[in-house]
Amino acid sequence: MLNNDFPQLVKKYERYKGQKRNKIFLSLFAFAIILVVGFWLISKNNFIINSFKKTVPESNITMTPVVTPPSVKEVKVIKEAPLERVKVDTPQVEKAPDQVYQRSTKQAEKQNSFKLQVNERKSLYKLLTEHKEKNTYQSAINIAQFYFDEKDYAQAITWSVKASKQDPRQSLPWIIYAKSKVTQGKTKVAKKALSIYLKHTNSKEVQNLLDSLK
Repeated sequence: MLNNDFPQLVKKYERYKGQKRNKIFLSLFAFAIILVVGFWLISKNNFIINSFKKTVPESNITMTPVVTPPSVKEVKVIKEAPLERVKVDTPQVEKAPDQVYQRSTKQAEKQNSFKLQVNERKSLYKLLTEHKEKNTYQSAINIAQFYFDEKDYAQAITWSVKASKQDPRQSLPWIIYAKSKVTQGKTKVAKKALSIYLKHTNSKEVQNLLDSLK
């Protein structure tokens, strides 16, 4: 098998050497052309510079402007006119209308309310994310308290029920539930819920809330 492949290897090697010689020849030929072109450009520039020097002779003459001073007769003395006092009426500053201040205060109130809404959304998102990760009584009651403080009593009732399911012994979910029902005009429902809680657990705070609703 090696005897059959050997002639092919020799041919490939000779072809490789021929290609290498051609590359060297082309490189030398290109280098020679570059040298000839460069020499031609340099000689052309020198010829242009020499011809320009022949056409423009050097001159050492410098032109200086001549300034003649004015004669004494031409100078005239200008007398300054006396200054006269001129009365200028100063403009009276008008009072700014109260509407401008009202607009500014309204704009400030809108900006503050917008900032509060953004902060509330951030805090609510944080509470919801925490409850999704932990799913504990504390995370649920925090959301219920948040909605109650924001006067969203429907959501406060929903989350107080969820918190109560996590820990039925805690009194705060029942208090938030009852107070939210009272704000919705459902005082009987609030009393009934507090009474059910007091049957199973004693709580002075829940009892005081129930007594205040009677």
